[in-house]
Amino acid sequence: MAHKRVDVRVPISGEVILSDGNGLRVATSAKDISPGGFGVENPSTPLDQSHYQVKITTETGSLIQLTATFIHKSTQSTGFKTSEIDTKNLQIITDLIAEFQTTEEFIKQIDQHDLLEQNFIDDDGNEISVTFDRDTEE
Repeated sequence: MAHKRVDVRVPISGEVILSDGNGLRVATSAKDISPGGFGVENPSTPLDQSHYQVKITTETGSLIQLTATFIHKSTQSTGFKTSEIDTKNLQIITDLIAEFQTTEEFIKQIDQHDLLEQNFIDDDGNEISVTFDRDTEE
């Protein structure tokens, strides 16, 4: 079964350093991010391991540190799933997403990916109900 994301990734710019714990250190550029994972431009060095210590320095200077698992490689990008992240670093990602959600680009992404009509599935394969309805009894 192909990997299916639970989280929508938002565009991000910055430097990514991938370390495998055995001396390999690979630098590349960030493309997108979510709490569940991130994408990078394909690095020039082949990635032989599946688990990496990751440092992402955003264009605004924020440092995000996490552990990630290699998921896929396409012709233009490589994708990773977040395997360990602390609350401080998760909050940085949450803030980046909240900032992106205030842009017109976010609305374009909803339309482009038809997000309102997709079925979302959790890690166990269960469908997640997503709604944008407001509770009128607030």
